[in-house]
Amino acid sequence: MTALIASSLASREAHAQTGVDPLATGIFVRAGFVLSSFDPGAMCFRPQRGPRGSAPPPGLTGKQLGFGEMALAGFTAGIGFDARWFYVRVGADLYEFPTIRGELAPAFRARFTTLAWVSAGPRLRVGPVVLNAGVRFGAMFMNVTEVGPTREGREFSAVDGVFALDVGAQWRPTRWLQLDASVGQDFVTSLGATTFSVAASFGWSRGPTLTRR
Repeated sequence: MTALIASSLASREAHAQTGVDPLATGIFVRAGFVLSSFDPGAMCFRPQRGPRGSAPPPGLTGKQLGFGEMALAGFTAGIGFDARWFYVRVGADLYEFPTIRGELAPAFRARFTTLAWVSAGPRLRVGPVVLNAGVRFGAMFMNVTEVGPTREGREFSAVDGVFALDVGAQWRPTRWLQLDASVGQDFVTSLGATTFSVAASFGWSRGPTLTRR
């Protein structure tokens, strides 16, 4: 019986020695998938270039083009830094949608959009999982092409700000791998963007690992 108890304690100690501190400081490269919905109706699309010797055509709003609420899937990538009680991330979400056309002006086709952002906030450990809650701000860049018999390929672009609240969870099975999921909502700007992302992060976090006694 004594040998069995000693073996059990040794096994628990070995498991504790190989555990990972989910709050340990670390830096990671993050990549994953993102779903987003937003309304570009208030964005102002301006031509990137116009005919030589002529005044550039006026800008057009997304509402004038007939672009309403959009729901898109894309790819997210960035760099994350985790301190013990807070996190900072810098990244971009990339979307491409070559088939979406404006309802009022079908000659205008939305091509792609990029959301560049910075987020930061506190971290709270709940068991093996770390909960995050913070703010995310950045800019959304959107590109539109005018398709027609005489204006093939003329491009318009627009940019608008994003200010969102994010909540999420992280799980770090090893010191070099971190998995996370997060959801965010923009309550401030006209885009009203809602995002949901899942990602894997690869990098380094500080040791030694947690030890229980």
